Amino acid sequence: MNTSVRDVCRTVGRGVGLSLCLLVAPPAPAQSLPGPSVQAAAEQAALTRGRALLTEFYPVKLDALWQAFTPEVRAQWGTLADFRAYREAGVQTFGAQRQQIGERTLTRGGETFYVRSATFQRDPTTVWALIIDFTGTRVSTFVILREGETGNDPVAGLSPRWLDQP
Repeated sequence: MNTSVRDVCRTVGRGVGLSLCLLVAPPAPAQSLPGPSVQAAAEQAALTRGRALLTEFYPVKLDALWQAFTPEVRAQWGTLADFRAYREAGVQTFGAQRQQIGERTLTRGGETFYVRSATFQRDPTTVWALIIDFTGTRVSTFVILREGETGNDPVAGLSPRWLDQP
């Protein structure tokens, strides 16, 4: 992950095993920001790759996503077996995706994100955001959080829906 981005992570929802990670990026110097065509290409790649990875994530086909994780992201999830157990528990608890609410790519502090907001069959009133941060083709952040879940975060008041706004 870009060293200009500070990760503030905490575990929430112990019973569900959710990991909340909000990214706080200090302003980057103007000369370090990618040009519009570079940023657009990175966001298009993130959109394509994010969709492909989630297409496999939902039916618990996790090998490609696991291989894309950086060592740091793997360490956050434990082992592939732990990650698989987490996903299987999610399928049992929430069911399949019911409705995609939003989808977006964005660049903040030199990092490119793919964000999908969706509801699920067994909890149709809760909107969940799946956030993937790409460093090249590697996944340097993989987070699932409930919309509005901010706790004592320094950016309290921002929710995943904020990420879906242009």
